[in-house]
Amino acid sequence: MNIIQGCVRYPPAPGGAETVVKAYSEGLLAKGHKVEVITTDLYTETPFVKKKMPSEVGGVPVSRHSAFSVSGEAHYVLAPGMVTSFLSKKADIIHTHSYGYFQNHAAWIKEKFQSTPWVITPHFHPSWSMWGGAKRRTLRDFYDSRIGKSTMESADLITCVSKHERDMLVSEIGIEHGNIKIIYNGLVWEDWKEIPNPMTFRHKYPHISEKFVLFAGRLATNKGLPDLIDAMSQLESPDTVDLVLMGADMGLGKELDKAADSRNIAMHRLGHVDDDVYRSALSAAEILVLPSEYEAFGIVLLEAAAASTPVIGTRVGGIPEAMSDEENGFLVDYNDPVMLANKISSLIGDEKLCQELGNHGRIFSKRFSWSSLVDQLESEYHSLL
Repeated sequence: MNIIQGCVRYPPAPGGAETVVKAYSEGLLAKGHKVEVITTDLYTETPFVKKKMPSEVGGVPVSRHSAFSVSGEAHYVLAPGMVTSFLSKKADIIHTHSYGYFQNHAAWIKEKFQSTPWVITPHFHPSWSMWGGAKRRTLRDFYDSRIGKSTMESADLITCVSKHERDMLVSEIGIEHGNIKIIYNGLVWEDWKEIPNPMTFRHKYPHISEKFVLFAGRLATNKGLPDLIDAMSQLESPDTVDLVLMGADMGLGKELDKAADSRNIAMHRLGHVDDDVYRSALSAAEILVLPSEYEAFGIVLLEAAAASTPVIGTRVGGIPEAMSDEENGFLVDYNDPVMLANKISSLIGDEKLCQELGNHGRIFSKRFSWSSLVDQLESEYHSLL
């Protein structure tokens, strides 16, 4: 098959959806299909940073088109070159990612004018759990009511990364269940066959305490990070456990620094790190905490599990599907720092429990290999043809 994957950003640009598109693209390429990615030249969306990046990644050709932002805070990413690129390329299947982005409209044009089967994976976040201010939320509400539903219904197939994402899409946008299939997110298991060496992280960041709690992801308003800082301040001996935030700053960094300083928490913001350091950090951490308001899934929970590290996640979105409560970690209520602090304390002080949860996590994560998930995706493509 000739397959086009469309997304707003693509590695080396960081991000969860970007990780999924890369895994799909390289997995399909390895199975003998011809795959090309159409994307923009954005490295990060907030702040709006454009960057020269390679035109081939992992053997997959990547067409990167100039991106433009409309209306500041309420911005919408436009990349007109994507339309021409979609229309000019031969494809048996087009597959776009991320609800509400321009690539979906470019794919819609190709589907309408050239009758190319179209798959969309929305990586859906409900409007009440978005980063950004009032203007951005107003734009989103307009999009949902006027454009979003009709665009999604034009696709031949919608794939969701969790059952909860499917249910949220149905309730928020009004899409019918019948056109939606579940294909979970996963891991490239070859990267995790051996538990990562924690010393890679230790050598790079020797100033960080031997014991630390880790958050990995964007520093955004919907990630629950103030709750995590509040929870850390409630530990019996907060000065013996550091807090490490690893991921791109979406504008909250200085505010989080002030909150941590006011509570005498040793917090370290590392920004985006290389893959080897990232995997090593997951192995070195005492616990991985994902205190989000909403997640469609939560790949980082699987990655921490593969590193044999216990996890704590909020009981929201697809998080309960990306971990096993009381087997490789604990679920807590969102916006409940006391409950979160209690669970962190119970793990920090119990090495045996951490080891047991880590061992279970290692077994749990093996169920989510990208190779089997790409097989599912390939089967869905064939059914459309």
